[in-house]
Amino acid sequence: MRRSTRKQTRQRPHRVVMLGYPRAQILDISGPLEVFARTTRWLRDHRHLQRDAYEIELIAPTAGRLETSGGLGLFAERRYTEMRRADTLLIAGGIGYREMMQDRKLLQWIQNQATKVERIGSICTGALLLAAAGLLDGKSATTHWDYCDRLAQVARNARIERDAIYVQCDNLYTSAGVTAGMDMALGMVEADWGKAIALAVAQELVMYLKRPGGQSQFSRHLTAQRRDDVFGNLELWMLDHLDAELTVENLARRADMSPRHFARLFVQRIGMPPAAYVRRLRVEQARSRIESGATRAKQVARECGFADEQSMRRAFRHVLGVTPTDYRSRFAGARA
Repeated sequence: MRRSTRKQTRQRPHRVVMLGYPRAQILDISGPLEVFARTTRWLRDHRHLQRDAYEIELIAPTAGRLETSGGLGLFAERRYTEMRRADTLLIAGGIGYREMMQDRKLLQWIQNQATKVERIGSICTGALLLAAAGLLDGKSATTHWDYCDRLAQVARNARIERDAIYVQCDNLYTSAGVTAGMDMALGMVEADWGKAIALAVAQELVMYLKRPGGQSQFSRHLTAQRRDDVFGNLELWMLDHLDAELTVENLARRADMSPRHFARLFVQRIGMPPAAYVRRLRVEQARSRIESGATRAKQVARECGFADEQSMRRAFRHVLGVTPTDYRSRFAGARA
């Protein structure tokens, strides 16, 4: 695993290169790059760094004007084969990814660069290009929730984290759609410069919170409302009764099924066992309470259905990768 060198010890700027292509998503490109550019400015203004922390560049299949999926044009100074150097290589997402997946020379180039750069990452459907280049085999990865099935088909030997904001696996990063690319970029800044600077940059960008990678991509209520079967109604009821005893037997009884049949169908429809899903719902509710200013962990645990504070702590670490205390400090730091 290559580890990003802290910039305090670097003699030159860390070079971040974004690969764009026709009909890429403009925010997939501009969002992460702005995080790195803003970090450079913040370090100059507040830490009086006498050099650039990051250099950024946009490359593409052809140099010149690059039309994004929204119709706005960006400018790529050079084509990807002319790239001079990259420490971090990012692959943008967008509806143009399908055409790029047919470009064998481009995919071979991505594969070759993965052995040279310190880290490589993707935003949204850019993960499908990493998959087509053979870089996700045996790795954990994510993409926009609407493309997870497609990613699983292309990267059959990858572990698809369908609900994560972003995933780091060794020196490979993948993120969900659009703004999640900024969360991933902030995660890289934190790895390079520490949590305090990453939070300060998030604050300058008026981002509500520097989200951990394991946070959910979307609202559970919206997901439940999209389901038009008994599980949709059951999910909505669960969200309103998280402090109830949500055992398989009780949930099956409410769905008018046998426990065994219910558990099997639940995994098929929801994608995880009932107990794991209940734990995730409770963590997300507890997270929301913390964001709303709740300070008493014991009360939050009780209201969200956890047996005690330790049970909530274990669930937070399993789902989000952080403790409730750490989550509160991150949130408070972003709001400060």
